Amino acid sequence: MHEKVPFAPGGRGGWRVLSESDLDRVVALAARVAAHDGGLPATATGEFLRRRYVGLGEERRAFAVGAFAGDRLVACGARRPVAEGTMITGLVDPDHRQRGLGGTLFALLTEASGGASGPLLLETESLKPHGEAFLAARGLVRTFAEDVLRLGPDTAPPAVPLPGGITPEEWSDTNRADFHAAYRASFADRPGFPDPTLHAWTVWLVDDTFLPGCSLLARTADGTPVAFVTCAEEYVVQLGVAPGHRRTGLGRALATAALHRLRAHGHGEVYLDVNTDNPASAALFRGLGFAPLTRRARFAGGGRHGTAGDGE
Repeated sequence: MHEKVPFAPGGRGGWRVLSESDLDRVVALAARVAAHDGGLPATATGEFLRRRYVGLGEERRAFAVGAFAGDRLVACGARRPVAEGTMITGLVDPDHRQRGLGGTLFALLTEASGGASGPLLLETESLKPHGEAFLAARGLVRTFAEDVLRLGPDTAPPAVPLPGGITPEEWSDTNRADFHAAYRASFADRPGFPDPTLHAWTVWLVDDTFLPGCSLLARTADGTPVAFVTCAEEYVVQLGVAPGHRRTGLGRALATAALHRLRAHGHGEVYLDVNTDNPASAALFRGLGFAPLTRRARFAGGGRHGTAGDGE
């Protein structure tokens, strides 16, 4: 049975419960992990980590713990309730791995559940083979994975003309329903397509970073929306082409048009996510100069979990 490390009352060594005042330490640790393992810059920001380690609004019920070497935070993890169950996440400093911190962290977050309910879920922003083995040994199964790709500032996207009879237009309040129609036509044949309403999709898509001038809709000569691309700052959010218009170069042309607009908008680096079961999309973006950066993943398990081994 795993022997838990006692919580220290202060921050000078040992484990303790984290509070909102530790958020800057969590951000610094996340930045070190992202730099070593590869990862989206956004995953090492206070806005991203606050939701997971502190909670927001009615979700301010996150429980977080951390390990310190002196005053330096070298491992941390958090547990929070989500609609599907109990979500946990964690980070271990690259300079402090293979010392049992990952196993201890997992035990602290799962054994001392403190009112957690529903299935155990886990999210990671940078999955490595040893990490997947670590979780498999504890009864968790990967349920979702997507690769993060990056276009570097020195890689120029090609100029690709749109197929004949296709006209593009920017996102606006008057055509967002047509964007949604193109989204549904493009992704309805994907396994597990959630089919959100126009309102739900727009709420998910449009935030302070959304770029309507870099988000484009493609129509045929009769006005039918058949493809789209949506973008945020430094990010291609979604790209889709209706089945009848695939393998025509439309997706590649629309993607490059958006990339040139992102560059004109001042975004040298551009990122995107591609589901691991979508090799055609991955091949398209690799052909435009995108390179793999990291893999994001979600896991699920049920019941109590063992703590054998140490694979963080």
